[in-house]
Amino acid sequence: MTTGKQKHLDSAENLKTELLAILDGMGYCLDWKQEPTEWSARELVYHILETPPGGVHGLVKGILAGEVSEYDLWSDLTNMTPERAGYDLAQVTADIEALFQGLQDALSGASDSDLDGKTVMMHQKTRGVDEERSVNTILERTLNVHIPEHLVQVRGLREALGI
Repeated sequence: MTTGKQKHLDSAENLKTELLAILDGMGYCLDWKQEPTEWSARELVYHILETPPGGVHGLVKGILAGEVSEYDLWSDLTNMTPERAGYDLAQVTADIEALFQGLQDALSGASDSDLDGKTVMMHQKTRGVDEERSVNTILERTLNVHIPEHLVQVRGLREALGI
C-alpha cells in the first residue's frame, strides 16, 4: 500500500522529470512570449519554484519542524529578479533540482499523520482568503493542481516554438 507521503514524493519526482523534459532544448528561448501579456518559460518556472514564497519545500520543512504557523501567499507573481533573468538553462535546471530535492528532504522524516495533523493558517493576499491548511492539503494543491497547470503553459510555449 502506498502511503500519502509516498504519493507526494512520487508526484514530485514525476513533475520534476516532466518539467526538465519540457525545458530541454529551450535554453535559447527561456524569455520568449507568444504575447506581451503572457509569461515566458523562465517566468513560469520561477512562479512555480517560489509559490509559496521561498518554495513549497521551505514551507513544508518549516511546518513539519513547528517553525511556521502561518504564511502569506500571492497569486500571479512571476517572482523574477534581475539575477534570475540572467540565468542560463543550467542554473534554472539547478534551481528546479534544488526545490524538488528540498521537498524530498523535508518529507523524509514525516509520517502520514504529520501530513494531515500539522496545519497552518494560509493568508491568500491576492484574493483576500484566510484558511487553515494541512501539509497534505498544501502538497495536494501544489503538486496536483498548481504545478501541472503551469506545466501545460510551458509545454504550450515549447509547442508554439516548434521544439
